[in-house]
Amino acid sequence: MSINDLKDRLHYKIDQLNDEKILEAINTLISADKTLFVIPEEWKKGIQQGREDIKAGKVYTLNDFEKKYEKWLGE
Repeated sequence: MSINDLKDRLHYKIDQLNDEKILEAINTLISADKTLFVIPEEWKKGIQQGREDIKAGKVYTLNDFEKKYEKWLGE
């Protein structure tokens, strides 16, 4: 089905509707902002720093963290 065919079908179906709640729901769907998630600016620096750390080999394994936790918890 082409985009124009789909639009025609939707127009027809919407024209047939008399349920205000359904029409409001459709309006909400088609009016919604296309952006689902925006990374806050303050996070972007941390993400970039993390990428640079990975490239530079500044990484820790899960085993490294487990050893640190054992020390912190006195285990």
